[in-house]
Amino acid sequence: MADSTMKYDELVQKTSKKLTEVGLSKEESDIVADVLAHGDARGIRSHGTIRLEHYLNRIKKGGINLKSPYEFKLTSKSCAIMDVDSGMGHVGMYKATREALKYVKETGIFALSVQNASHCGALSYYIEMALKEGKIAMIFVNTDKLVVPFGGQKPYFGTNPIACGFPGNKHRILVDLATSEVALGKVLAAREGGYDIPNTWGVDEKGVATTDPFKVVAVTPMGGHKGTALATMVEGFTGFFTGAFGPHIVPMYGDLDKYRNAGGFLFLMDPDAFGSEYTYKQSTDKLYEEIKNAPPAPGGEPLVVAGEPEDICYQNSLKNGVVIYDSVRQLLEQ
Repeated sequence: MADSTMKYDELVQKTSKKLTEVGLSKEESDIVADVLAHGDARGIRSHGTIRLEHYLNRIKKGGINLKSPYEFKLTSKSCAIMDVDSGMGHVGMYKATREALKYVKETGIFALSVQNASHCGALSYYIEMALKEGKIAMIFVNTDKLVVPFGGQKPYFGTNPIACGFPGNKHRILVDLATSEVALGKVLAAREGGYDIPNTWGVDEKGVATTDPFKVVAVTPMGGHKGTALATMVEGFTGFFTGAFGPHIVPMYGDLDKYRNAGGFLFLMDPDAFGSEYTYKQSTDKLYEEIKNAPPAPGGEPLVVAGEPEDICYQNSLKNGVVIYDSVRQLLEQ
């Protein structure tokens, strides 16, 4: 399917407008739209505006609480809970990160459990919020069952992504990955784009590997048993706080009239609190530059640092426009 290009600000504006048309407040619509445009701009189109139609449908069906107060409750000097109360996950995670950043300046470390949430988009958006303030950040999020455990036939775990950010003086490092071989969004993008997928991405209803994105009913764990171990770890930080994990989470692409109960976990650290801010940021820069200067394998491409390709894509998107699917443009212009 063909692509289109749209200026970042225009993409945010038009996406926000579609969300307000179905009842989401202007403030919340702007946040969600910026998160989605961020995903597209960084080349993570599986978590960009391709998701808009789903959000609109879920709101229309009543599966999003348009009156959520997004309650932030401090439970200790360095811990808190953000109850999204089935509102927009993007807004919940944005407000959780914003509040946590206020406290970590005083406490040095801060942990926050995000509860009763819906899909929150690309985790890199919230990591960026912390990096801009020179803070180390880590986010875990659980999702409804979509991944077969290693050696299994039926899905149990979610794609359960992990994201981390490490600030430097000249560079920064941003890690954002699913514990599945790929995020579901990449399969959805293949359906939208009309192309086959590698046979390592997902399995059909019989648990057999397939290259047809339309036959995928579950995806596979990253690195076999190691991916399953990481998915379990994510549940320990997220779903175990609420009892909503794996098959106990309301599906994203089903039961659109039901509130979702996914969870997240945000952990922030201030390098200054350890008395090593200068050394820490120098080390980030040093690792970044040493990887960049390391020789590639014979015949290989220059090495890249985690987050670097997306950073380059983002800057190019701001300069030349954000690449989106034609179907998304058509939706935005209806």
